[in-house]
Amino acid sequence: MDKRTHIILTALSLFYQKGIHSVGINEIISVAGVAKKTMYHHFTSKDELLLACLSERHTRFLNWLTHATSKLTTIEEFKVALISCHEAWFNSEVTELGDFNGCLFINTAAEFADPASPINQACKEHKMAVQQLIKQRLSACENMESSQLDSHSHYLMTLVEGMICQAKLVGIKQFPYLKQ
Repeated sequence: MDKRTHIILTALSLFYQKGIHSVGINEIISVAGVAKKTMYHHFTSKDELLLACLSERHTRFLNWLTHATSKLTTIEEFKVALISCHEAWFNSEVTELGDFNGCLFINTAAEFADPASPINQACKEHKMAVQQLIKQRLSACENMESSQLDSHSHYLMTLVEGMICQAKLVGIKQFPYLKQ
């Protein structure tokens, strides 16, 4: 693994477990085992490093969710898969996402609340991409009416976001599925 990737993965782990403002550059340098010069060769600032970490997590999360919800033909199958794969994440059973500590994007957006911030924008773009994936998956379901696609995708996105918050803040790790 190259140094840049190593720094990103180290920082990503620290940011996800401790929060962005709780982790300093010196801690990242120490845990990564790199020189300060190496760090600043790859990243001119902590914000630049954070954006690289968010990009890495975005890619991992979307790849995982894409795979976890593939090959489903009905809305019911998709809903069950969407809830089940999130439950697996909440229970730290998803290797590529690591031990569950809430949503990095929700946590980061809370620390960078200014909507004009590039970091806040990256968090928003991630959430929009997740909703777009949900919408894309729903549109492929044989029993999805196109007139209800927007409302269904919005509903499921809101449900998933609520599940993430419940899992992180309250410790609920299982969500019984109710058929409509």
